[in-house]
Amino acid sequence: MSNISPIRVTGLSGNFDMEGIIEASMTKDKEKVDKAKQTQQIVKWKQEIYRDIIKDSKDMYDKYFGLDSKSNIISKNAYSSLNIKSSDESVIVASGSAGANKINYQFAVSQMAEPAKVTIKLNASTPIVQQFPPNASGASSLTIGDVNIPISEQDTTSTIVSKINALCEDKDIRASYSELTGELMISRKQTGTSSELNLKVSGNDNLAGQIANDNGITFTTDTAGNKVASTHGKNLEADITDENGRTVHINKESNSFVIDNISYNVNSKGTAKLVSVTDTEEATKNMKAFVEDYNKLMDKVYGLVTTKKQKDYPPLTEAQKEDMTTEEIEKWDKKAKEGILRNDDELRSFVEDIQSMFFGDVENIEILRKLGINESENYNKKGQIAFKEDVFSKAIIEDSDKVYKILAGYSSNSDDKSMFEKLKDIIYEYSGSSGSKFAEKAGIEKTASASENIYSKQIAEQERNITRLVEKMNDKEKRLYAKYSALESLLNQYSSQMNYFSQGN
Repeated sequence: MSNISPIRVTGLSGNFDMEGIIEASMTKDKEKVDKAKQTQQIVKWKQEIYRDIIKDSKDMYDKYFGLDSKSNIISKNAYSSLNIKSSDESVIVASGSAGANKINYQFAVSQMAEPAKVTIKLNASTPIVQQFPPNASGASSLTIGDVNIPISEQDTTSTIVSKINALCEDKDIRASYSELTGELMISRKQTGTSSELNLKVSGNDNLAGQIANDNGITFTTDTAGNKVASTHGKNLEADITDENGRTVHINKESNSFVIDNISYNVNSKGTAKLVSVTDTEEATKNMKAFVEDYNKLMDKVYGLVTTKKQKDYPPLTEAQKEDMTTEEIEKWDKKAKEGILRNDDELRSFVEDIQSMFFGDVENIEILRKLGINESENYNKKGQIAFKEDVFSKAIIEDSDKVYKILAGYSSNSDDKSMFEKLKDIIYEYSGSSGSKFAEKAGIEKTASASENIYSKQIAEQERNITRLVEKMNDKEKRLYAKYSALESLLNQYSSQMNYFSQGN
């Protein structure tokens, strides 16, 4: 037995390294688990990148296609070459949209548009019941339109206001109280002579008389003995005088109105001069900002489908991470993510659909070129726009309405839609909802698609696979421990016998 050279590091018998042997036997099993985790990590990264693209797309959509966005590029105002100056903005302001002509007007506002309204003098320190004396049944009431406002001894000025606003919430009627003037104001929201407010006072003739005197209206008595009256709003009255001295009188139901593609907002009575000057700076600045954001998105998406995969940078295993710093892990992960979406079908289609929409037709290319919008000459910048500010600015000055119709004009006919309406549709198709193409693949957080998407299902399936592999590995490890423990026991017995025989000799 002197020729035997047993493996020895640790072990109960001292003759072989059971831990080392088992660990070596488990190497391939651990590699399978690590491989499954790496595969799962790649899918997680793909989903993260996709969701980042969805967010960027939605942000651009909201910024440039949202109707309430200041950077909106599908409204007429975005293509205006007119900046209208007011000599007194406290009286009137105006803004031109695409197609607006230059103006030089003097506005003389003699009457603002007002809603139908009445005021009732109240004293907050005096009980309401004394100001609205109850009738024989114990209470008086006020009916506004067809809504009855009951008045009781418990009411105060604030409860009266609350009652009116609550009961008339959907009736275009609102109430407020001013402690300064001591007046309860009841009015319609709508302005103009078509705005009407009907009142009925029950059980309180004194109140009806007070309202009549304070508001210059007349109450009559209906068949039930109630006092009834109506009041109407007022129209805006103004005289507009042009630079040649011609005067036109306007009568409008609202203080905000549009004439010849110019939006006017009257703020008070008085006179003010409005003069328009050619100014394309804001429109050009907004379009330049859009092109920059659009190009960033196109560059990001096209980069994802063209970047080659880094084969020497697979996702790190937990064991590898233990020997690395946080910074080293971040740098490795950045490399490992490169190229994982190379030639991705949906991302490539997104870029190609947009490029085709803008530059897939020779006639379109020529039309857009006259507006300062060209296809990038760099092949690596597929779908991107080369923007010439001076050409765009000149086009707006020459015919802003034409520029608007080409780029942003709306049509229910898909073939006649403008360029940005088509772009809007494409972005929505790919990332605008939980049913969009990108969402079906990666999901949108806080929507039904967050878990019901291709990547989430793959991640879940791989998680089940990892669990199976780990369980299988653990079972194998238990069997090996049982096997080698039994072997070690035999070796211990063998060693004891050998020692016994040695001693006997």
